[in-house]
Amino acid sequence: MVEIRFDGVRYGHWQKVSVSESVDDLCASVRLSVTRPGTGDSLGLSANTVAEVLIDGILVSTIRPDVIRRSVDAESHSISIDARSLARELVDCQYSKALSGLKLGEIVKQLCSVFKVPVTIAAETAVVPDFAMQCESPANALINAVRASNLMLHPLPNGGLILTSPTAAAPVATLIYGSHIKRYDVVDEFKLRFSDYWVKGYDYENDAALKGAAKDDGIGYFRPMHIVGDRHGQGLGGCDRRALMERNRRLARAHRLDLEVVGWTHAGGLWAINTQVRVIIPAEGIDGVYLIGERAFTLDDKGGSITQLQVMHREAFLGEEKKGGKHGSTAKRSKR
Repeated sequence: MVEIRFDGVRYGHWQKVSVSESVDDLCASVRLSVTRPGTGDSLGLSANTVAEVLIDGILVSTIRPDVIRRSVDAESHSISIDARSLARELVDCQYSKALSGLKLGEIVKQLCSVFKVPVTIAAETAVVPDFAMQCESPANALINAVRASNLMLHPLPNGGLILTSPTAAAPVATLIYGSHIKRYDVVDEFKLRFSDYWVKGYDYENDAALKGAAKDDGIGYFRPMHIVGDRHGQGLGGCDRRALMERNRRLARAHRLDLEVVGWTHAGGLWAINTQVRVIIPAEGIDGVYLIGERAFTLDDKGGSITQLQVMHREAFLGEEKKGGKHGSTAKRSKR
């Protein structure tokens, strides 16, 4: 059962539910709706409400409402709630800040504290010589810095964030098509790839321009991506390394599996992003360990409770090339 709790009250028995998270987004997204006879109200939710979302009594997200919609006709009323977790302020707001000589973890802490977003630092981070943002989304600046460090910044159930590495832990479950996987898609998202990656930066300490480049030989036409080195100097790695990382990350992410699994749990609990799972699909020659990059819990009157998992090789989050394996070698697949 899915329920929301706020101000000492709780509401359950929602007819349609979607609770989604991604390692590429700083906030979880929640949509709940129900239709009942008669008229109704907005349940007491306001712009300032902070609510907990629970599945079978387990906290999965802490949210503020984005949109509350009520529809009424002669026979019934329905209410739907679109909401996101507390880190949405980092996504929506425009802000200016300049920091120097701090570790990335401290920068994340300072920006999160401004917006009252809880944060856990679970990784060692390097010093960022110069971090600056001018009238821009804090989320964009943070995501760029975090990716340049091969780290992740993703949502937690308390509505906050965790700065961590892609997990190297053992798979939490094995999913076999025909037994656990109801449906799967094999996705090649070519739009994620570019022919040439150019990274331009500046070494403030030595007063020198920096640049780096990498090519994706699998793209045979001119499709460039130019990247500004985020004013971090060389503290998070040189421009050549950043260009290679961007290419390899996109190569890995461009090939993924979308899985549909019945229910919301495995033997160890609820499905979660940044955990690994073994996937076996004999007809595709797939038998390997993948990292869960996106996860959505859904519920409706027709399909029941379903978990949608988007999985890819861990290298997609490290920017490293996958060696070997029919569906794992980004180097081989880039030449197709």
